[in-house]
Amino acid sequence: MESVPLFDLGLPYIKIFIELIGIAIITLAAFHAAYTLLKELLTEKIDLNYVRYQFGCSVILGLEFMVGADIIGSLVNPSYYNMGILAIVVVIRTILSYFISLELERLPPEQKRSLSQKD
Repeated sequence: MESVPLFDLGLPYIKIFIELIGIAIITLAAFHAAYTLLKELLTEKIDLNYVRYQFGCSVILGLEFMVGADIIGSLVNPSYYNMGILAIVVVIRTILSYFISLELERLPPEQKRSLSQKD
């Protein structure tokens, strides 16, 4: 019977925990964005750029956690198939993060400054 290092037994749980953090960040950000949008619609002071900026930043952060979880997951079962899937997933999430951050960078500097200080 082969002994498995304790660290290898904990990696799947660490991966799941980090994935849950990423999911929680994106989910909470979606609820916060919906709440903010509803609040701004009711006060008739609609600033969609603020909602987009806050939600976009949170999605990028959540995606980074999920990429980290995928990298840890590749340590659990390192095979060529899993590495290929990891590469595809990381590339897709990185492209998503890039385009979201590109969209956020298109805002004028004074608007970005005011949006980040609005909280």
